[in-house]
Amino acid sequence: MEMSALLNKMLVFLVLMVIGYVLARRGSLNRDSVKAISALTMNVLLTGSILNSVFSTRLELDWGKLGEVFLVLWLMQILGYVVAWLFAKATPVDREHAPVFELLISMGNPMFVGLPVVQALYPDTPAAFYVSLSCLPFNVLLFTYGVWRLQSGRAGARLRPRDILTIPLLAALAAVVLFLLDPPVPEAVTGLISTLAAGTMPLSMIVIGASLGSVSLLDAFRHWRFYVLSFARLLVIPLLTWAVCRLLTNDPVLLMTATILAGCPSAVIITVMANQYNRDSAFAAEGTLQTTALSMASIPLLVWLLG
Repeated sequence: MEMSALLNKMLVFLVLMVIGYVLARRGSLNRDSVKAISALTMNVLLTGSILNSVFSTRLELDWGKLGEVFLVLWLMQILGYVVAWLFAKATPVDREHAPVFELLISMGNPMFVGLPVVQALYPDTPAAFYVSLSCLPFNVLLFTYGVWRLQSGRAGARLRPRDILTIPLLAALAAVVLFLLDPPVPEAVTGLISTLAAGTMPLSMIVIGASLGSVSLLDAFRHWRFYVLSFARLLVIPLLTWAVCRLLTNDPVLLMTATILAGCPSAVIITVMANQYNRDSAFAAEGTLQTTALSMASIPLLVWLLG
């Protein structure tokens, strides 16, 4: 895809997010409706996209290649946590906000933002399948280390291993099984999956915008710590990922897919979890809003520089 086409695609993403944001600010989408639409997108449409990544492209991957993909994706996620820990230590953030600040840096938004970008950049390649497989390290680390950080200092907090088994993670595991077994699939089923996948991008962008509708744009760009957060999340982590992972793979599609995923804005789920574990959810939402807005420019910049 040429840079002009990518910029046009990012403009579409931005407009859809603005639509969701405006609808939420005007009260047309309240918290309950956003939660319901988010669940629909995550559990149904996103599942369709994950399965469609197997059905829509002929995947020529052997066991060695699959191991290489998992190595790169796990390393990408771990590098994000290492950078986040270092920046959280070096940045003067109080103890109450430090866990949220750290997770906003470490956890990107690979499925809602990374997947549509990668699909646009690399159609008819295994790139979307690579994104699907990133659900595994994302969920395992978020619901173990991430939950532990949010629970630190909280009485009665406990880690529930079953939280790791989200529907997108199970869909990713199913995609791996389908890839390995390559069973015959009726055309009606693949058609249904393709139709569901087509709705993921527009609805996910609207959901992101609506999820951030409770946050003022002015508040999101007022605090200097969020600029540190955005710098680490959108530039340091993807550039480090590219520099390290290029030593492990000769596959340019895998390398750029991992780099784009590493450069995605902070995950909206951090705001949800901050509220769940009695952290400052407004702080999390403001950081997510700024990284999401700035990613509309940083992702094309990364592709231009490295792609």
